[in-house]
Amino acid sequence: MLTTFMSFAAYITIIITASGSLRLKTAKDDDGREFNVQSAAAWSFALLSTFGLPWGGIPLSCYLGVGSWSWCVFSAISLCIIKNDGREHCIFRRFVVVSNITVIMVAIYAFMIENGIPGDIPGIEGVGVINSLEGLPRGKLMLVQACFIISAIASFLPIHSNPDRASAMLSFSYASFLAIAFLPPAHIFIEWLRPDIAILCDAAAFFLCGWFMHNFIINPFSKAALFWRSSYITISSAALTATGIYFLFNAV
Repeated sequence: MLTTFMSFAAYITIIITASGSLRLKTAKDDDGREFNVQSAAAWSFALLSTFGLPWGGIPLSCYLGVGSWSWCVFSAISLCIIKNDGREHCIFRRFVVVSNITVIMVAIYAFMIENGIPGDIPGIEGVGVINSLEGLPRGKLMLVQACFIISAIASFLPIHSNPDRASAMLSFSYASFLAIAFLPPAHIFIEWLRPDIAILCDAAAFFLCGWFMHNFIINPFSKAALFWRSSYITISSAALTATGIYFLFNAV
């Protein structure tokens, strides 16, 4: 019991540090106080969502009897209750990112069913398995993944343009999900690795990719998104998603 508790505590510490959420200020409430229940709850649910990420193949949430689908639930709750950034069309911008990622995941699940790809539905593990399966043409699959990951990031930028602690934690969780779902695992590039070492390498690589995406793609480009019309971003995301779906079902 003590070992499990220490492992979860270490995991939470690593996630909080990597997200950089404690370095940011929380959005003030109407009374001018920096701490408020809404922001704290949004941050907590975003943190909980990371427990559903299958870094090395199995999420930590499995030890609590919950599958990787919990990432979708907790991240969606965090997104819904996160404080308004004060800009217009806040609800619409959140609706766009939820709708976009939902369409992408439904398309992938349909592809998995059609082609007999193993993995729980809903779940993240099966989506990641597609990256390491033999027999799928790499060129088209890489194009599909590029379309989906760029579309998913673009739709997320307008809601992360004024980051606070909750937004930063959600951004790191979201970026890590994209890395696990759409980037190939590290072990396929190093064939001589033992299975136990390969799992550690995959987990470390996905973690670093999520951290990089959060800090060097989402954070800087979200500031630029302040000067873009949300309609342009929505149309671009929809076009990329549609293109990805077209090539996905023509990949085999």
